[in-house]
Amino acid sequence: MRNRIIELIRASSDGDADVVFLTGDLGYSVVEPLEAALGPRFINMGVAEANMISVAASLAAVGLKPFAYSIAPFISARCFEQIRNDVVYQRRTVRLISVGSGFSYGTLGPSHHALEDATIMCQLPGMIVGNPCNSAELDRLYLLAMLDNAPAYLRIARENGAAFDVPMHSLQSGAYLVREGSDVTLVASGVTVTESLAAAALLERDGVSAAVVSVPVLAPFPGAALTAVIRTPAVVCAFEGYAGNPLAAGTMSVLLEAHASVAFASLAAPACFPSQVGGTTALRREAGLDAQAIAAAAQRLLRRGALGAAAVA
Repeated sequence: MRNRIIELIRASSDGDADVVFLTGDLGYSVVEPLEAALGPRFINMGVAEANMISVAASLAAVGLKPFAYSIAPFISARCFEQIRNDVVYQRRTVRLISVGSGFSYGTLGPSHHALEDATIMCQLPGMIVGNPCNSAELDRLYLLAMLDNAPAYLRIARENGAAFDVPMHSLQSGAYLVREGSDVTLVASGVTVTESLAAAALLERDGVSAAVVSVPVLAPFPGAALTAVIRTPAVVCAFEGYAGNPLAAGTMSVLLEAHASVAFASLAAPACFPSQVGGTTALRREAGLDAQAIAAAAQRLLRRGALGAAAVA
């Protein structure tokens, strides 16, 4: 998806001289076509992400359309104050391109992992937060961000996820069924959509019908759309971030508000830094966020529900 976001920005710049791209000395081997297309509108800010955000906010203040690009923890945690005060508080139309969500940068270690970024960005009033699973979802989120004057944070994994049809949706309706099912619903966002689809296939072998819901929009949270597509007595929510993440919090909130009698489980990364170096796949497995862990959580939830029903009977 890294290549795709560069293609989208380049396409926007072809007919719009106000598009400006800022990078924190990152993206090379990916951003060169954009650099060639933009010329002086491509700005390498160096390893100075906080300054990059303030400059982007200033460019937006005079009517330009800045994109600020960096690795997820560098563009969120390192310059949160500038995002909060210079971009969001001032209501500047800055699009933050955050690459390498979750465990995407695996072996580079905790300094390059991003497990808290979605939560802190969703706490900022008026910030659009998109978390695409694949290039089709990214295309839709990019268009929605470009049509809105609000600041936006696009949280992009290094890898592309499973391919599937993405329906037209707005920011408010950004939750939809990817796979039908009648026993349990797997609610996911970003990279965990692909893992949830694999989990649904594992569950099918055991006679369990699992629906999969993708939620590419984390803020504003599409509560009504999510409520409309959950039709099973059990729900497992999986997000590559810490507990209390916006997907888990939003899903629990809509279920409670709907007074839904639903068994619920939330899978999230452990509240610790990994003690071992590993690739993305190994880290997801260790964190309990791969397909096998999601399927196992669904089985436990269904067994618990069956035991509860038997006890009542």
